[in-house]
Amino acid sequence: MNQKETLNMAPPFMKGWLEIITNEHKFKKFDADARWNKSKSKMLVVGVDVSDVDAVSTITGTAKKTMSNRKVVDLELNTWKLRFRESHKKGGSKAPDAKTTEKQEKGSKFVFEYVLSNKKSGYANLQAFKSDQKMIDGLKKIYPDVDDDWLDVFYKQHKVILDKFAGSQITKFDHSGDGSFMNKITEIVTKNFGIAKKDNWNPADIWGVRGSSKDVIIKVEQAVYGSRDSQTIQQLNALMRGMYKAKELVGISLKKTSGKEAKWEEYNIEALTLSEVNDYKYNQIDIIYNLKATAATQALDTAVQLRQSGGGAEYNFQITSNDTSRDSQNLKFESKPIGSAKARGGKAQIKAVEALLDDNGVGGYKNRHQNYPKNIEEFGQSKKHYENMFNNIRTKVTTDCKDGDEFVEVIVKIFVGEKPWVAQSKLMQLTFLDHALKVSPKKKYTEFWTDMLFISIKKGDRFGPFGKLY
Repeated sequence: MNQKETLNMAPPFMKGWLEIITNEHKFKKFDADARWNKSKSKMLVVGVDVSDVDAVSTITGTAKKTMSNRKVVDLELNTWKLRFRESHKKGGSKAPDAKTTEKQEKGSKFVFEYVLSNKKSGYANLQAFKSDQKMIDGLKKIYPDVDDDWLDVFYKQHKVILDKFAGSQITKFDHSGDGSFMNKITEIVTKNFGIAKKDNWNPADIWGVRGSSKDVIIKVEQAVYGSRDSQTIQQLNALMRGMYKAKELVGISLKKTSGKEAKWEEYNIEALTLSEVNDYKYNQIDIIYNLKATAATQALDTAVQLRQSGGGAEYNFQITSNDTSRDSQNLKFESKPIGSAKARGGKAQIKAVEALLDDNGVGGYKNRHQNYPKNIEEFGQSKKHYENMFNNIRTKVTTDCKDGDEFVEVIVKIFVGEKPWVAQSKLMQLTFLDHALKVSPKKKYTEFWTDMLFISIKKGDRFGPFGKLY
């Protein structure tokens, strides 16, 4: 697992330590064991560069040792065990660039089409998969530098694809290019419905198609252009839900598999019922807006915990900078499932968040860092404005500042510190909270957070149907 994946799955106390370490040091290599079961009796091992081992030792004040010719640093964090170990594996875990992502998606497309046409019984194991020379040769024409890591992903993915589609008439997967359904549906939702990015409506990376892409394009175009003046995105979604259930057109969002097996989850296949909406209503909403760094956290984000009466939090909204390591960043609003949450989390589209506040009568919020103080001088000019804002919310949230005076003092300290952009981010977070907490009455406020969750997980009648393979 890379840094982001590890932070997402780490228990809270361990996550706090990892955030401190990863914020203090930029890792050359970071590859955590995806098989770790989050048990206190089992150590999480993270493969890193030898220079990273040295840095962790310095940051934590923990001595290095050598085991099996590798340098390691072992940490025990409130009985959780964590080891940073020198890795002899070449390269490090990092986010792929657009060209690499495209090769990975086209690699999945090729493997899916190959197994549905030639290997409907599947492969008994990874070695059998890698030994199919015809398949490997074809894959390498698309993804020449494919490594064992991604061969393992394709192997895990193919099992799910066979389970879902071997009994259907889908044998082709549309990706992009001239005449593709992907290109056409992107054009339709952007031009007809004003959706700036296709993925904000439907994050599918490839489309399983029965017959030809041309046939499904004609069907969708007839529905959209046949009633151009009255057609809505909800009507388009209704058509595509029918096509999905008929196994005529199935959008698939591809995520790198990190577990022992690939998983499949479906979104927006049925129109939302009142009962289902009620399942996502949370009558207890706890907001944690802290500003002081501690041993467990650097207080970079705001947490919004959504829970139903008497239970633990089901989702945690993290509101923080897109990149906490540098300046000039806007906020991101990302939901993360906890415990028995019903669906995986995701990021909420910024324009949708701003529009949601507008719809609830508290308009004017803009997620633009240019609108907020970036240094102590600019903060001084608007200090009273933010102090009043903090006093407005402090009794409605959990915070580590007792009053507006202490809030101003802490913000000033951050501005004159090593990371002044964190102060700007905290002012942006405060402004959002001030707007959100003005949504009233209480019923409308709880519905606001249900809508925020739906926007982040792409759930609801405004979003297209898709399956997530991860």
